[in-house]
Amino acid sequence: MIRFFRDRPWIWIVLAFVILITGWVFLLRLAGEKRPESVEIKTLIRHDEPES
Repeated sequence: MIRFFRDRPWIWIVLAFVILITGWVFLLRLAGEKRPESVEIKTLIRHDEPES
């Protein structure tokens, strides 16, 4: 069994990418579920400034 993996190093690369992609999917789903609450930003319009 060890010889099988030693003779085929591409399997380790594929396994590393699968773990990496799985981790990113997990983190993005977690961030989507725990996102902060939206805050409305109000802008003030000042009418007392002289126009140039």
